[in-house]
This record gives sequence, C-alpha cells and structure tokens, in this order.
Amino acid sequence: MLALLLSVLILGNIGLDQSADLSELSQLRLRDQYGSEDSLAAHRGQVVVVMVVTAKRLRNIKPWERDLRGRFETIVYLRIADVPEDPPATYDGVAQKLVERVPEGVSVLIDLDRRWATTLGLDTSRPNILVIDSDGKLVSAHQGRHDPELAAQVLEGIGAVVGSP
Repeated sequence: MLALLLSVLILGNIGLDQSADLSELSQLRLRDQYGSEDSLAAHRGQVVVVMVVTAKRLRNIKPWERDLRGRFETIVYLRIADVPEDPPATYDGVAQKLVERVPEGVSVLIDLDRRWATTLGLDTSRPNILVIDSDGKLVSAHQGRHDPELAAQVLEGIGAVVGSP
C-alpha cells in the first residue's frame, strides 16, 4: 500500500497524477474559431503547453502566454476554450465571439463537449497549464491566474523537460 502511495506523483497544484491518461485526449481533434483542426497528437515529438480555461475567461491566459512565450519560443502552445453546457452553445456562436474578442491569428480550440475538463477533472473557472513532453506524457499541471509564485512552479515544470530558459 505504501509503495502504491509513493508511486503516485502529484503534478503541480491541481492534483493530477503522473498516470493521467492522455491517449484519448491526444487523438481528440478540435476546431478553432477559424475552422482549422488541431490535436495533441499532431504535435507528437514536441513539448506542448496546453492551456484550458472556460471560454468566458480566456483573457486570464494572456499573462501566461506573454510570460511563457517570452521564455520558451520553441514550445507548441494549444489554447482550449472549455464551453459549459449552460447556457447551451453552438460551435458557430462560440467561434463568432472568439473571432470578435481574440486577437487575429490567435487560435483557440473550442471544446463544446468539455472533453479536456471532464477527462482530467479540471476546474476551468481558472486557467489550467498542462506541460506535455515530446512523448505525449503529462509532466506537470498547474491551475490559477498568473502570479510570481505559480509562474515559478510552471517554469520549473517546463524547464524539467526542455531545460532552463
């Protein structure tokens, strides 16, 4: 029993463990607000930072983007808008709002079925920052608005995979 407990490594500050199965999610193809599809599997062999947050709070990932992109330019960034079921939404409705509110050329994948949130048990009312290594394994996961202490934890998680910025 103790060995089992010791074998579970809690990732970041949101309670995901290192055995979190991304196989289903990696094959999940989502469309962005421009109609282009993307998936985690499309970036196999690369380090990927996935940011998942409810569509209504997408602006909360902007500080994360600015900080992380400034330090790690070669990493792939996937932004996923989790769309709550209430009120009911359509892809076209969400896409139109994103086109109006998100800077041009910034792709945001639309998760109408909430697959990322439900599969990983994410609270998307705050940004979730997931670091996935080049083998497709979840290596760190964090949740919260950008602040210096949490940013240091996220940077440590990315640095463990790609080295210090």
